[in-house]
Amino acid sequence: MPQQQPRHGGHIAVGGQKTGDSPVEFYPGDRVAVSVLVIAALFVLTQLYAAIPLLGPVEIAMGADATFALSTCFSVTYAVGFLVWGPISDRYGRKKVMTASIGVLAMATLLCSGAPSLLMLAGLRALQGVAASGFAPVALAYLTEAVAPQRRARAIGAMSAAFLVAGIFGQVLASTIALRTSWSWFFVACGVALAIIFVIILLSVAEAPDRTPSMTLMQQFGNLIVLLFRPAIVLLSVAHITLLLSFVTLYSGIGRHLEGFHIAASNIILVRLAALPAMFISLGAGALAKRIGAIRVAQVGFGLAAIGMLGETFTAQTIFGIVASSIVYVSGVALSIPSMIILYGETAAPHRGSGMAINGFVLFIGASIGALVGKVIGGFGALTLTLVALLVIAAISLLTLEVIQRKDLSS
Repeated sequence: MPQQQPRHGGHIAVGGQKTGDSPVEFYPGDRVAVSVLVIAALFVLTQLYAAIPLLGPVEIAMGADATFALSTCFSVTYAVGFLVWGPISDRYGRKKVMTASIGVLAMATLLCSGAPSLLMLAGLRALQGVAASGFAPVALAYLTEAVAPQRRARAIGAMSAAFLVAGIFGQVLASTIALRTSWSWFFVACGVALAIIFVIILLSVAEAPDRTPSMTLMQQFGNLIVLLFRPAIVLLSVAHITLLLSFVTLYSGIGRHLEGFHIAASNIILVRLAALPAMFISLGAGALAKRIGAIRVAQVGFGLAAIGMLGETFTAQTIFGIVASSIVYVSGVALSIPSMIILYGETAAPHRGSGMAINGFVLFIGASIGALVGKVIGGFGALTLTLVALLVIAAISLLTLEVIQRKDLSS
């Protein structure tokens, strides 16, 4: 029988060959594995952001407000699910959880296409959220453990870019399909894509080495609760919750604002697409964090996001102003998300699965709140000024964390 490769590095190199007496870490996360996981992240997060443009078509088809069924049910279960799957993956392995997540998500997504009522759609969207939450935190933990250190920042940057690009890709894909056929075909297309991704992950992604301390599952959950209330994590979370909250709220508000100008839905799609190139800034965030520190990159990102949001307030009456301000705002978000992931990983180490779970829980609780905030605050100016205030609070929280860290180092 072939010998099992050790999960703690040992004397095995990347290819599984012995290298003598010097221990060499085992890093199975090759370029194929990273590419597959990045594509998977794009389609998983697309299920969240598609709710923004699908609200109208689903409400027309179902004859009632679809915000709760389409958006809230997914966002809340997705966020809470992070707290469940992170510790489970710490205990039982990253690949097992990722494949189960994608497999169930593919099935639930296909079923959404045939939902006969808002109640059934709400249940299926909740199932989608629970299943999808088993991917993002686990995939991020996988990258921090299975990818060689010299390629790790780039891999995390690519995953962060996928999370961000999904924000535009999901809206554009759902809008285009809904305009040309029916909203249900969006779920058919994504369900098929996710099923294919499930098979590829099963065949091409190797399990990550186990780099976490040996604990029972109950101990893993206890450790997660302890991490939740660690002061550094609390300060990170105060900042982190504003990112997708502001993103979802802004793009929901932009859609309604432009409809008030009687702009065609096809042109609103182009406005959503305009900020897409800015999202790829996240690819360089990891390298920048190595040079000036992740917390500084995050601070710059939140500052840019606040400036862009303020620009939305003062240029709301022109398409050019809305587009230019959204590019500045999205650039800030693109810098912030990967740097915040790094900060959560550093703060939670070696319990990175739990750290990524908290990261995702906070981030997507913000997304679920964002869908509701957009409904409550009607005027676009009031909406953007509220978001500016939240982003300023986030920047202050990170500044406070930096001051605390400096005091700890000097003492």
